Amino acid sequence: MSAADDTDRLRARLHEIEIDLAALRAQRGAPTGEPQDFGDAGEDLAAREEQATMIANLEAARDRLRARLGES
Repeated sequence: MSAADDTDRLRARLHEIEIDLAALRAQRGAPTGEPQDFGDAGEDLAAREEQATMIANLEAARDRLRARLGES
């Protein structure tokens, strides 16, 4: 595999990560503030924490790819 192929592959992966990040951030939204029972509130909190973890992991992967590509 040539260096150009590797760079193209890394840029394609970087693009996929950016799309995934945008989708996760759009889904996250702000809490509604409406009353919930404890079960729903717990599920909502767990889902938000999972999304935050996914976003953090994707941001870390994006940063590693940018570093490999010599971007900031």
